[in-house]
Amino acid sequence: MDWEDSEKKRKALWLTMESKPAKTMLMFWRRLAGRDPFYGDNRAYDFAHGRHRASRIQIVNHLIATNGYKSYLEIGVRRTGAMFENINVEARTGVDPDPNAKADHCMTSDAFFAQNARTFDIVFIDGNHTGEQVRKDIENSLAALSPNGVIVLHDMNPPSMFHAREVYEVDGRYPAWNGSSWKGFAWARAHRADVAMCVVDTDWGVGIIHRGAQQTIDLENPTYDDLAADRDRILNLISVGTFLDRYSAPISDPVDARAV
Repeated sequence: MDWEDSEKKRKALWLTMESKPAKTMLMFWRRLAGRDPFYGDNRAYDFAHGRHRASRIQIVNHLIATNGYKSYLEIGVRRTGAMFENINVEARTGVDPDPNAKADHCMTSDAFFAQNARTFDIVFIDGNHTGEQVRKDIENSLAALSPNGVIVLHDMNPPSMFHAREVYEVDGRYPAWNGSSWKGFAWARAHRADVAMCVVDTDWGVGIIHRGAQQTIDLENPTYDDLAADRDRILNLISVGTFLDRYSAPISDPVDARAV
């Protein structure tokens, strides 16, 4: 069952959790425990580019530093460009259909890939948060990926049915949202035996995909209930420490199975 099918269960409670006092309490707990019940691990680690608190930005910069990547594509730049502008790489390309976003290409990811002839060392997917669009972004990114490249995805580990809802807006408000992005990742876990995949348990779930090999899972048309019941297997969920153990050496092609 997904949130929309549950008659929007506990909507009032979740909206209360978005209040300033609730967020302040969560921030205090995150700093105290090094872990947020929604965000995941927020502790500081020694990445290839220095010591930082775990986040999607540090995961991407670690992979760039470790592999010597030169080209970076970001799908879903947003208006602030906060992620895009903090990536330490020689050549950055941003795609976002919002004309106010700080993107090089003001268009959908589908339109960009339809006219793109370049390859990229690393692609970051954080655009349209529906499972079907994430599936298409994964497929298109793999086709545009350099031989030893990697795809990184955000919002792959929604902590609740509410966070995994299909639509961002709730009663005129815009609470924390991961969407159904995870379903696109799960599709690849079920259908792409030619890649290696995992999700790092930080920053709402940071997905990793690269050429390699994996044992596909038996999963068709999953709902959030399926994810909640078998999260570790569906996502191949790993800790930040395990990520650093596995990805502190360059990714090799074509049979790198380290994320299996």
